[in-house]
Amino acid sequence: MKKNLIIGAGQLGSRHLQGLLKLTQKQVVYVLDPSSGSLEVAEKRANEIGHSHSVNYISDWNKLPKELDLVIVATGANVREKVITQLLLGHKVNKLVLEKILFQDIESYHKIGLLLQKTNTPTWVNHPRRMLSHYQQVKKELVKAKGKIVFQVVGGNWGLACNSLHFIDLCSFLSGEVVEELDLDWLDNSIHKSKREGNIEFTGSIKGKMKDNSSFIITSFDKEVSDISISVSTSSQRWVIQEGSAQKIIHFSKYNGFQEVITSFTTEFQSTLTTKIANDLFEFGNSSLPTYEEACLSHIPFIKASIKKYIEITGIETNTCPIT
Repeated sequence: MKKNLIIGAGQLGSRHLQGLLKLTQKQVVYVLDPSSGSLEVAEKRANEIGHSHSVNYISDWNKLPKELDLVIVATGANVREKVITQLLLGHKVNKLVLEKILFQDIESYHKIGLLLQKTNTPTWVNHPRRMLSHYQQVKKELVKAKGKIVFQVVGGNWGLACNSLHFIDLCSFLSGEVVEELDLDWLDNSIHKSKREGNIEFTGSIKGKMKDNSSFIITSFDKEVSDISISVSTSSQRWVIQEGSAQKIIHFSKYNGFQEVITSFTTEFQSTLTTKIANDLFEFGNSSLPTYEEACLSHIPFIKASIKKYIEITGIETNTCPIT
């Protein structure tokens, strides 16, 4: 019987729990959180899923088994380094999945990287757009076409600080390259309150370049919330992916005279994606999510640039940027 753990029972953690409970393989699931309110939310959402698994809602680390098959860490970024350290020093973890943004400071990336190596813990980071079939199909076409891409994201007030890494990772996935340059000079010269207490948000644009000269620009307007549009362009093809309410892809190609071809897709939520992640890890020992090492190639330059921009805007000397 599998012994699985979710650390952090808030909004996202409770969706991960729903995903685990959809597994057919028998399991005991532990949900660990110091907040009784968060545990209550998780239990309520678990009760929405018909299942026969055993679920333990706990606040005490001592109630965990010493060996765990799968652990998902869904805490805020500000405590994640401490949580992972406590987890790996006290327990054997066979597979580990971490939420983003991984950490708010650079030192934690190196510290946890060394600890993962020391404990030989296979680890992935939850950038789930790589898992979605419509992006995988675009990737196949790009592999055949070869050459650099131009990648753009536009929307309004969608959480540029906390969510940009999802799109930087998507650009890395589609281009097959890693980040070489990242520029936050195009951000608006202001700080916004995040919906997550104690954290901040940016608006404006982030631009960058991959090692093959593929480029990206990611924009969040400081206006009302609006759906996100993603465009992926090569010299011969264009894709416009409309996320949110429309859920459609418009494809233009020189091979049909750039006549638009429109297809639709259905957004998969975390409660479904977690089921796929767990199934892949248990059946194949791997996942289409980026590994910790792969994710760090985007996270570290992004956090470095974010800290620099945060200091520039606020005048506060710090080695962290409060985003999660």
